[in-house]
Amino acid sequence: MRYIIFLILLLLNAIRAAKCHSDLAWTRGSIKNRSSRDVSCKEGLEYEHSNICCLNCPAGTYVKKACLTALEKGVCEPCEFDKYTEHDNGLRKCLSCTKCRIDQETTEKCTSTQDTQCKCKEGSFCLPDQACEVCKKCKRCTKDEDTVKSCTSVSNTVCTKRSSSNGSNSVTFIVVVSFFAMLAFVVGIVYWTKSKPCKKAVTSRSPREMVKICMGDSEKVKEERQNAHNSKMDDSSPLQPFLEQNYAVGTDIPASAETEKDRGLGDSLPNTANSSQTSLAVSAALSDLQLHHTNQPPSSAALERESIRRLVPLNGEESLKKSFGFFEEMDVHYHNRFFRFIGLSDNSIKSAESLFPEDRVYELLKIWMEKEGLKADFNSLIEALIYLDQKLSAENIISKAISNRYFKYEDE
Repeated sequence: MRYIIFLILLLLNAIRAAKCHSDLAWTRGSIKNRSSRDVSCKEGLEYEHSNICCLNCPAGTYVKKACLTALEKGVCEPCEFDKYTEHDNGLRKCLSCTKCRIDQETTEKCTSTQDTQCKCKEGSFCLPDQACEVCKKCKRCTKDEDTVKSCTSVSNTVCTKRSSSNGSNSVTFIVVVSFFAMLAFVVGIVYWTKSKPCKKAVTSRSPREMVKICMGDSEKVKEERQNAHNSKMDDSSPLQPFLEQNYAVGTDIPASAETEKDRGLGDSLPNTANSSQTSLAVSAALSDLQLHHTNQPPSSAALERESIRRLVPLNGEESLKKSFGFFEEMDVHYHNRFFRFIGLSDNSIKSAESLFPEDRVYELLKIWMEKEGLKADFNSLIEALIYLDQKLSAENIISKAISNRYFKYEDE
């Protein structure tokens, strides 16, 4: 009986040992399978390929053929021209070098280990914390501001207002000088009025605002007074230069001419040959003025019967916006006429008076572009210049727009 119990105990121990060996073998197999699936390579040093970790290729090269044994390098190939990799990598091909835009300049050329380095051209900038899609034009401080920090390729100009004490002193000086100048003018008028016979003449924009010019004045004095009057004349009125040409100093302008803008030619002028010719000329000038106020395109006669070749943008709205800087070519004395002609209000024009001429042109053209929307057209601006007898400026602007590849002729 004792032997039987001993044999049973041995049999149970053998069965238990066999079971433990089987469980250990299954566990090892499971761990082996899991490690073959879950490969973890060191970032920046290795890359995974076929469940093994290969060592990275150095900067300036790429992986042409991966390794076959873990922790070894595969076949690394140098980057081709105009391609690069800046760091050790497991890339299958090199990256393409960046091309600097037309409003940028290259500071460092592309190499096999470094991309092209670009920066905005002089006079423009891009903030480093913003996406630089287009370089912005640097701000210019106005006459009543001081420059704290000049513009760089990554920062705008910083301006500060001048102290109020300096401003008040300047205002006081201007007021005093103006007072004495006015006093001297009045004394001179009184003296010449008493000493010589005079008659009325127009010296202001309104025919009813008259002062006296002495008939005994020399030709030089008359010319100087006429020039002073012309310098004060608002160049925004297309009719004003005509009136100055047709009414000499020392003659009265008919009252009807003052209200022609509102109600046509008004009452009949004196029945003389000269006044009849003047009426016809005023009618023609008013026709041009009416055309200006209705913003209609100029007639072929107004455009000197020239055939204008239309231009089309090469990059849509972006081409139009980039061409605004070329309009600095325009004569500054024609700015008000030009912007009124293309449909901007007086308030919009006055809002930009404190800017420098070139900045003023750029800002007002942006306002015009926003106002016109999809109807904004480069050809409309060129036609406006030609209508205002600024043909040379128009030709120069067209030449720059084509040479910079913003526009091309439609028939080409």
